Amino acid sequence: MQILYFFFTLLIKFKQLKIKYLIISLFSLNAFSQVSVGGVVQDEKTLTPLEDVRIQLRPVNQKGAGFWTGTMTKKNGKYKVTTSMNLPAMISYKKEGCGEKSIKLKEGDKVPSVVYLKCTDKAIKAIIIEQTLDTDGDGLVDKEDKCPKEAGSHENEGCPSDTDDDMDTKAQADKKAHFSLMNKLSSKIFFSLNDFMVSEAEKSKLIKIKNFLLTNPSVKINIEGHASRDGNFEYNIILSEKRAFMVKKVLIELGIDSSRLNTKSHGGDKPIQSNSSSQGRSNNRRVEISIQ
Repeated sequence: MQILYFFFTLLIKFKQLKIKYLIISLFSLNAFSQVSVGGVVQDEKTLTPLEDVRIQLRPVNQKGAGFWTGTMTKKNGKYKVTTSMNLPAMISYKKEGCGEKSIKLKEGDKVPSVVYLKCTDKAIKAIIIEQTLDTDGDGLVDKEDKCPKEAGSHENEGCPSDTDDDMDTKAQADKKAHFSLMNKLSSKIFFSLNDFMVSEAEKSKLIKIKNFLLTNPSVKINIEGHASRDGNFEYNIILSEKRAFMVKKVLIELGIDSSRLNTKSHGGDKPIQSNSSSQGRSNNRRVEISIQ
């Protein structure tokens, strides 16, 4: 009986010790409080949001104080850190070229929603460039763009997709086909000496070009006026301009939108044959039509 009593007493003491240890453990866990800090970090002078600022939240009392934590500010200078630790604690902000700032946290304290660092003029200039530079103009700044020198889509992280490449290939093929079709048409409209009116014979060429443009609605053309060397420089510039304008006018009357027609005038500066012969001068009195 004495032996049984001894083991029974020992078991009770063991259970008491276990319960006591559990109470101490729970008390220790509850000694830490949840600390959460968030906001924005900016340059004090320019109010520029500062990205990649190193933030560290640590307890002042290092003995049994809980968990240190750290983070970096994200886009627009935003940040948030959360951890369990004893207060008081210290939160620090540091960025190269912008110095360092520390704030002490006690029970009931709040960190300002905006924390300011003092960046040097050189540093803030570099930061602004880094945060706004978009070399390829696709809407993604270079630091976030995986293909900073080649325009792409946001969905593809700034790089061109296979679809874009396919579209470019198709566009090039279409343009090549258009050039081939255009070459089969009479793309030179000829004029009489000192004349800028389109004759009926030359108008038939413009009707074919009109049909080509209607069946290829994406194509735009250049209409370039030329003259022979029969007149002086100023006269030939005006005459070649009138010839180009008249061809454009005829195509508009035939139903082609003016936005697809670009006119230029060269006077007598670009002859296709020598002006020393009458035939050569006749062939130089022209309008040439080409795909843009």
